[in-house]
Amino acid sequence: MKTSEGTDSAAGFGGTLRAALGAGLLVGLIFGLADGVVAGTNHVARPTTLVAWAGCLAASVFTYAVLWTALLGACGVLFHPWIKPRAVAERFRWLLATGLGGGLFLELYWWTRPIFFFGEHSLSPKRLAVAAVLLVVGLGLGVLCAMWLTKLSPALHARLRWLAILVCVGGFVFIQAEERKSAERGRITDSNRELPNVLLIVVDALRADMLGCYGNTQVKTPNIDELAARGVRFDSCYAQAPYTWTSFGSILTGKYPRRHGLVYQQAGRRMQQSNTTLPYHLKTAEVEGGGHLHDDDFSGGTFLTGALSHGTGLMRGFDVYTEMMMGHDLVQIGNAWSVFKSELLFSIIKNKLQQRVDSSLVVTMANDWMRDNRDKRWVAMVHLYSTHTPYDPPKEFLDLYADPDYDGPLRNFYSHHRIALEQGHEASEADLRQIAALYKGGVTQADHMIGELVDQLSELGILEDTLVIVTSDHGESLGEIHGEGEHSRALWEHNHMVETNLRIPLIMSNSYLLPHGVVVDGLAETVDLLPTICDLFGLKLPELEDRQYDLVDGRSLVPLIEGSAERLREYSFAENPQFLSIFDGRWRLVVERKALLLADQRAAVFADGAYTRLFDLRTDPGETKNRFREEPAEADRLLNALLSWNQGMPLAISVMEMDARSREQAEVLNKLGYTGGGITDEDAPDAGSPPE
Repeated sequence: MKTSEGTDSAAGFGGTLRAALGAGLLVGLIFGLADGVVAGTNHVARPTTLVAWAGCLAASVFTYAVLWTALLGACGVLFHPWIKPRAVAERFRWLLATGLGGGLFLELYWWTRPIFFFGEHSLSPKRLAVAAVLLVVGLGLGVLCAMWLTKLSPALHARLRWLAILVCVGGFVFIQAEERKSAERGRITDSNRELPNVLLIVVDALRADMLGCYGNTQVKTPNIDELAARGVRFDSCYAQAPYTWTSFGSILTGKYPRRHGLVYQQAGRRMQQSNTTLPYHLKTAEVEGGGHLHDDDFSGGTFLTGALSHGTGLMRGFDVYTEMMMGHDLVQIGNAWSVFKSELLFSIIKNKLQQRVDSSLVVTMANDWMRDNRDKRWVAMVHLYSTHTPYDPPKEFLDLYADPDYDGPLRNFYSHHRIALEQGHEASEADLRQIAALYKGGVTQADHMIGELVDQLSELGILEDTLVIVTSDHGESLGEIHGEGEHSRALWEHNHMVETNLRIPLIMSNSYLLPHGVVVDGLAETVDLLPTICDLFGLKLPELEDRQYDLVDGRSLVPLIEGSAERLREYSFAENPQFLSIFDGRWRLVVERKALLLADQRAAVFADGAYTRLFDLRTDPGETKNRFREEPAEADRLLNALLSWNQGMPLAISVMEMDARSREQAEVLNKLGYTGGGITDEDAPDAGSPPE
């Protein structure tokens, strides 16, 4: 049947381009609307008004139409010698089938990942085989859809083409309008002129003892070591939670987990809206001596690699963000199209492909953003992930530590490898050395990326105007044996209440604000970051409207830096869904969370079978010998302090829910004979919830 594309086989190259344009518009209209509707179902990306909804859908169609027209035009040019004898209508049908088939393949590939590809490397044989099958299915469906569409009347084809053109025009106008709405923030004014920028670099799962400046002579970390030599290194800094989301909540708010409320390791959960985060405070803080900072005084950008999400509310105060794990490019908050576009499939796939080409894409994007904001005041957080599973550093970093003769199965280390080890699969000594080499390669890779960030600041001439902070959210276990006798076990990854998980690096550097080469020995915690920055900048802490939830638990570390105090606190506290920990610089007491749910907490902690552990890190740095029964005075002292701290938290101890990882660890403990002192889930009261 003749279509509106015509049947003139004499039409040459122009006919092929016309066919590509017609097919691109139609494919763009179909997939732009489909993906736009799906993107709009995400609560973060969902437009708030009907006009914004229509504008975002139109912009989606425009973007997809441009993309598919370009792709199909390229296909037409490439295959023109073979298709030019055919009528333009047949060329249109062939290109339409190609576009629809390609689009359906991408949709099938992406949305079936949880079913077919969970835990699989992108180039694994299984993944490639399934992808090949999906490609055949997608192309087959594309051919069938193209055959049906080309049977429509020429008049209907013309209407669809004009509809696509009109929608594209509307989408283009909407994109331009949204771009003009973006606020100009961070301009140098009298209120921010004397304040530096802030670059907070958080290396996920980085152990302090893996850095040269912390005494490691094997792992190469020259850039971090140089920052420490130019600034202040805190030798005894501890995380408030040995897993990511909750620890980041403490870093950015200065509050313990059961005060900031981000205690659920679960996507979609939000922290309390009343929390004042570091970037938000730099836009609202009261200045010591009078005056306030304002929304435009600091531009904020956060560059996230791992499991963090802007949708939790944790990134309140940042104006732009990237989320590498989610596949989100730089997103401008307040720009409806920018937020909406980040959820479109084409945008996510583009970002994922960029990550395959550029292993440090998060740094590339952060450097680009800092370059664009070099003449402004800004606060940026860069989240690096090379020390988190999967351990899979580029060859140039792995070769520094790996045995070149290693011929075992571990070319990388994913979570499924960890699960296999915890389930009893044995690893050879060579395998264990390979796992350590993979992690060490990730440490040096992180150091290299930090060097790129610092070099960028130097090249822009703003290094001296920037407070650079390097820290981590928690450490990592690499198969170390913990405990003794039949109860000993090898620990992997994190979420454990042990020194290798809780002790983290903290380095701060700025030539104007801080001395050079100072090492602080007193106990520090991640909750101290926000009050320390406030003290250095001459800002008051966030206002106390609700003393229970708004109170900042951290303390300024400036007295330790200046040497006017040897210590600010007697204890450091941490918790996860299973345990609570208290540490005084020598002794660490770990008690089971369930024990503190009961009326007689002390009896539950001391009961036979309860998971209560006391370690003397001065004589037993590996925490292998439980001294709980042997040192009752130390145990009693620490327990009293822990119970007092626990009572001061506004959220109930039952509020922390176990995620899948915590349940796996609990099962391992049960198999080792730890019964929780007879405490069961039924003994727990209902969990309290943070106020909305």
